[in-house]
Amino acid sequence: MTDPGCERFLANLVRGVAHSSRSDLFTHVCNTHDLLQDWGNPPSVCLAGLFHSIYGTWHVSHRALPFSERATVRALIGEEAEALAYIFCVAERPKDFLECLDRRDVVIRDHHTGAMMSLSRETLDRLLEIEAANIIEQDERLYPVLDQCLRARLTPAAIRAIETYLAEGRRLRAPAV
Repeated sequence: MTDPGCERFLANLVRGVAHSSRSDLFTHVCNTHDLLQDWGNPPSVCLAGLFHSIYGTWHVSHRALPFSERATVRALIGEEAEALAYIFCVAERPKDFLECLDRRDVVIRDHHTGAMMSLSRETLDRLLEIEAANIIEQDERLYPVLDQCLRARLTPAAIRAIETYLAEGRRLRAPAV
């Protein structure tokens, strides 16, 4: 369950905005939040999941708010959640996140400003957890991405959800014998 204030704020911005064949953008971000919450993530990660496309993303051109409104979002959901949501919006994801999995220094390009951003390993893990929830919620069937997400330090519930999703997807794709 999302915070009612955050939910009203987002509903006014994205309810009815087409997103996937399964849902509108509002339903998608609420479901992503709920997955993250069910997986036992801290509130900041869940709120970042709720706002993960507020400024548009590499894949979604709809911008509910311009980057100039970051302070508004930060005041609503907190600094950590807004920072995670911002990074999720400006990274070429999942590519940027996955390329950093085996690197000692986690550095990705901010495609809004062009600057390079240094991230902690914990931040990368949280972003990959949001990515996994985003993929599973949309049923995007990006199995190789989810396989790689398992190399991050995810919550045990996220790992179980990904493994179940992957097993089910592979069962459906297996050729009949």
